[in-house]
Amino acid sequence: MRYFILIVLLQLSVSICAQVDTFLLSVDLDDVVVTAQYAPTEARNAVHKVDVISQESWREQGVNDLSELLQRQLTMNVNPDPILGNGLTIQGLGGQNVQIMIDGVPVVGRLGGEIDLTQLNLDRFSRVEIITGAMSARYGSDAAGGVINLITSKELEHNWRFSANGQYETVGLHRQQFRVGRKLGHFQLDGGLNLYDAQFGPEDSLRQGSTPWNPKDQVGYDLNFRYRPTDSLQLHYGYQRFTEELRLLGEVRRPQFRPYVVDQLFTTVREDHALGGSYWVSPRVIAELTAGWNTFDRDKATARRDVEPDTTSLVPGEQDTTNYSGQLVRLSFATVTDQRLSGQIGVEYRRETGSGGRILDPDTQNREPAMSNLAAWVGLRYDLRDHLTLEATTRFGRNNRYDHPVVPALHLLWRPSAAWRWRVGYAAGFRAPSVQELFFNFIDVNHFIVGNQALLAERSHNLQAHGQWTSPRIAGLDVSGSLFYNRIRNRITLADVDDGRFSYVNLEEYETHGLTLQLAYEVDDRLFLNLGGALTRLSNPAAERAESAVPQFVNLGEVRTEISYRILKTNTTLRLDHRYVGRRDRYQIGADGSVTQGFVGDFHLLHLTANQRLWANRITLTTGVKNLLNRDRVPVTGGNGGGAHAGGDGGQLIDFGRSAFLGIRLEL
Repeated sequence: MRYFILIVLLQLSVSICAQVDTFLLSVDLDDVVVTAQYAPTEARNAVHKVDVISQESWREQGVNDLSELLQRQLTMNVNPDPILGNGLTIQGLGGQNVQIMIDGVPVVGRLGGEIDLTQLNLDRFSRVEIITGAMSARYGSDAAGGVINLITSKELEHNWRFSANGQYETVGLHRQQFRVGRKLGHFQLDGGLNLYDAQFGPEDSLRQGSTPWNPKDQVGYDLNFRYRPTDSLQLHYGYQRFTEELRLLGEVRRPQFRPYVVDQLFTTVREDHALGGSYWVSPRVIAELTAGWNTFDRDKATARRDVEPDTTSLVPGEQDTTNYSGQLVRLSFATVTDQRLSGQIGVEYRRETGSGGRILDPDTQNREPAMSNLAAWVGLRYDLRDHLTLEATTRFGRNNRYDHPVVPALHLLWRPSAAWRWRVGYAAGFRAPSVQELFFNFIDVNHFIVGNQALLAERSHNLQAHGQWTSPRIAGLDVSGSLFYNRIRNRITLADVDDGRFSYVNLEEYETHGLTLQLAYEVDDRLFLNLGGALTRLSNPAAERAESAVPQFVNLGEVRTEISYRILKTNTTLRLDHRYVGRRDRYQIGADGSVTQGFVGDFHLLHLTANQRLWANRITLTTGVKNLLNRDRVPVTGGNGGGAHAGGDGGQLIDFGRSAFLGIRLEL
């Protein structure tokens, strides 16, 4: 069925695009962004503030997956979980409020409300585009806190391309990546293979509790087919399959007499089909199609292994399978003119289903409940003056379980001179509860999470103000700052409802606000500096229920530093990346109404890397030390320190710990 739908969509896109040839102005993809734009737009002139992280940047750092990349960014906090994976918060909003996409197609398969960022390898992507703040008017539910769009590499510079990369880290991580591509006239075919294993030591030492991290293996491959007969028409089909096996090793039982162990094996399989197309109907009108079919399967197998004799058997009643699938079709038409008024209209259908032994709609006894949403949006962009642009977007929709409100957004870009860019925006947000939040139960040794069918939909408001100044006298100097405000009514969150048992509940109100300040200075061809700081104030949920005075907000401060120095004579790059996250207070309300005050400790993450390019840049050697200060966790005091996603005793996990690494990349 899925292949039939993809074929129909392909035929539809071809029929839409069967028009006369037009000329498309070619642009350098390093200078343009596509997320939330009417057409590819120069980043400095985009109405929305889009942060772009390039492939060159993360390769210089020895970074391979999205978790490690975002962990180094300002106002972004990665939350590791040894079983469910690494989740993310942006400006204090996370989980289902951040939509992660690949070429505009949402990634499915959230566990505990989070997409596991370690499962998103970066090798096949050319850049990552990030927009903070509500984007529900453009991308619908799950985008109330922002969007992260991973952009795949589009064009081959030569007829053939081959690359191979291997990286080895002393903490016990090994990666191998291979890519090959071929251009044949108007056609382009490329694909890649990614291998990853994390052992963290011999299994015997792991059973002794020397590390909270679980060994796992990942295998992923992708195939991409592109067709570009003219500058005005592009079609793309991509397929990706990803498999992960994670082992939770049990302690040795009865070590003195016929010892045995009970191990759990979690197997994750992702399959993604994506179809995209763009066509310039005329020099001023562009049509774009995005379609995706994504599946996510997670199997849990529990096995008993008797050491004497060495036999293994499955434990009855301890096996489980959970499946999610998502379908998306998005079609838009936009006018891009040199006149004052431009516009965009679009329609989108999105559906997500879940099934498995832990998923049940108790009202209908349906074991495969679905959430579907049909929406349309209208956008208008008007140049009030030569340097003032106003953009308004309104989304209308219908959800199969919740009333879908009208979702508006209004953004302003002011360019008073070549040096200044000012952006101000308001956006409303709407998010219906997911299948997992409503119907999924997850209970094991480290988690106790149950769904809640009484959840209300979230409604949110976001305000952003951003200023950017590029010095007209000092080349390479750029200073920027921003203010942000997020308010969510009926925010869905995990809460301890019964002494360590967690469920999804609605908070009456939740708010975050804060500011950021950054300075980037490219001194010359050799030296680059990037300094930044942020202060985020987060709502204190305990303030609503405490009988005594409790602060309404808690503060979270951050500092980020990046220094890069290139030795031109030897083509060597040295880089230092540092991030400091300050201490954050936390409050817990006891059953008797008493207030317990604690904190989440502060930490520094410091990384040093060196890159050496050889053989006309065909070979790159990357080496260094990650987490030089060896901070693997921070202390947590006050109440249940581990929470629903406990990673073991002793505090909150943040990283693997200090690890030296060596990588080599060959590109032909």
